[in-house]
Parts: sequence; structure tokens; C-alpha cells
Amino acid sequence: MEKSSKSELCIVTSRNIFDAPCLAKYRSLIDGPFDIIYWDKCGITEDCGAENYYRHVGIVPTTASKKQKILKYFGFYKYVNKILKQNDYKKLIIFPTQVSWLILGKLKGKYRKKYLLDIRDYAGENKPFIRRLTAKAVRNAKLCSVTSDAYKTFLPDGIDYLVSHNVQEIDKGLVELYRNRQKKNVLAGDRIVLSFIGTVRFIDNLKELIKRFSGDNRFLLRFIGRGSDELKSFVSENGYGNVELVGQFERSELAKFYFDTDIAINLYGNANPYLDYALSNKLYSAAIMGMPILVSPKTYMAEVSEKYGFGFASDVFDEKCADKVFAYYDGLDLENLHKGCDAFMDEVKKDEKKFAYALTEFLKY
Repeated sequence: MEKSSKSELCIVTSRNIFDAPCLAKYRSLIDGPFDIIYWDKCGITEDCGAENYYRHVGIVPTTASKKQKILKYFGFYKYVNKILKQNDYKKLIIFPTQVSWLILGKLKGKYRKKYLLDIRDYAGENKPFIRRLTAKAVRNAKLCSVTSDAYKTFLPDGIDYLVSHNVQEIDKGLVELYRNRQKKNVLAGDRIVLSFIGTVRFIDNLKELIKRFSGDNRFLLRFIGRGSDELKSFVSENGYGNVELVGQFERSELAKFYFDTDIAINLYGNANPYLDYALSNKLYSAAIMGMPILVSPKTYMAEVSEKYGFGFASDVFDEKCADKVFAYYDGLDLENLHKGCDAFMDEVKKDEKKFAYALTEFLKY
């Protein structure tokens, strides 16, 4: 049995710590001890600066059925309730949205107006039941943050949502070195390095991407992160020679992978609410580095990145996809690209300042 905690603040998340980069932001803004209740889905011990760690181990195979996943969530629900009953926390920070559904009774009761709900993704709110659950969690929260302005489309009206961006720190010296590099002379044969950096998901869409660029020596495709091994057999069986696969990496290695990249890949697909509204971590890393990024058309990612001049909407089902990407890179003006990236990050910093102030005020009382 875990010991009772003296911390007054607890973060509750159904994610592994490595899969929750926002924890670094919370750690930097929280002035005092905090606990964390988290779901370890990978069987690893992690650190995020918490006073006490309440770790629910429940490994979820990628092949798990819907029923198996529901049972896993039920196990996490029981664990969270046990810890919250055991400890007299004054305030909670909760993410993602699904966690709020599990403990909605407590949020409407003991913790009404005493928690921050951090909405990091679309969670199925097109379904009336899910929409109602989310609405109740939002309306009982003291603060509600979103990682994308587009999420307001499916959330209740009349709420002053904060925007908390998925910004990750990258060494300024490395950024300066990257931005001072010369653009590759692709007409002289320099290869363009396209990198997908992060958890590899939506495999079918990425397979289409590989097909479009396979055998095209103008490019090198790299897929770096957890889940990349799911592409191994597809690449080897088809003899694709311009593809590199790298497995899960330490967060400290992130900047190096971006440094070796010419264009970031963020091609998950579209016509899917889980994809259409999101602004991914890759968008911010690309903007900080001063790097172009490939995005799926008809998404909020495309709308934002093209507005600021560092995104290129690319359809992996277009037979001329590779030629269009090549022409795009060849025609890039790096000075204008960097100006657009910086203009975007200036707006991000304004949102981050507002979020930091609101969180600090929330934690004071």
C-alpha cells in the first residue's frame, strides 16, 4: 500500500511520462511539490520531478482488442480512485480528456473548480455520449487548456480556453548552426533528407509515402521513434533502399535528429477528426529549427503552417508527390522561411505567457 502524500497538487495522466512532453512545462511552472499518478503502458520506470510517483503498470500491446483496452482502462480507473481517496489533494491537473471521464464523479464533487483539464487531443466528441462527458468535465474545471485552437470546434461554447502549445526546448546554439547552413544543391545531386520523428502511427498512410518515394535517390526517408519497427517487414520485403528506421530514442537525442533533417514529415492523413484539428509536436520543432514541414492537406496543420510560410501540403496518394516536394525544396527561400517560422513562434509565445500566468494564479489559492 502506497504511503499518504503531503503534496497538495497531483497530476493525473493515462500516459507514460516519456509520452507526455507537457510535463516539462508543468514542472517548470509549479512552485512547490507535486505528485503524479500515471499509467505505465510500457513497463519502464521514469522521472518527471514529482515528489511521489503512483505508477499503474498496465502494458497495452499494439494488437490489443477494444475489449482488452476497456479492461485496461478499468484497471487504471480503480487505481486512480484508490490514490485520490488515500490522499487529500487540494488541486488536480488532468490529461488527456479520457482521464476526466473516469473520475467525473470526483470532479463534479470534491474537485469542482479545483482542477485544470488539459485537452491534448480530439477524443471522439462527435459521439453524443462522449461529447456530454467532455462538456461536463470542461464546465466543472477551473481552467481548461487546449493544444490547438481548432479543438474549440467540438468543445462547449462560453469557455475561456487557454492555448497550451506542444513546444519542446531545443538548444539555441544548435538552432543557430542549423539556420546558418547552406540549402542543399539538389540539382547537383544532393539528397533531401525527410524525417518523421516521433511515435510512428497511422502506418498505412506512411506506407503510401514510402511507395511514392521508393527508389527515388533524390531523397532519403527516415522514420525515427517508437513504432518504426512496424515498417521493417514492409521496407525489406519490397526492397526499399532509401528508407532508414530508428527505434525509440531518448528525448535528449531529439535535436540531433532534427539537425540532420532537411524537411520534417507530419503526414498522418486527413478526413479524420483525430487528425484534422491537431497541431503536433513536430510543427513546433520545425518552426524553432527554421525547417520546412510536410503536412497533410485539408488539416489545421496545413492551414497554420502554410499561413506562416513553412508548411507544404503533400498528398501521399498523388503520383507526382515526390516531384512536387522536390520542386518545393528547390524553390525555398530560407530567409523568408525563417521569418515565417519566427512570426509563428512569436504568436506561440504570447499564448504560452497567458497560460503560464493563469496556471500560476490557479496554483496560488
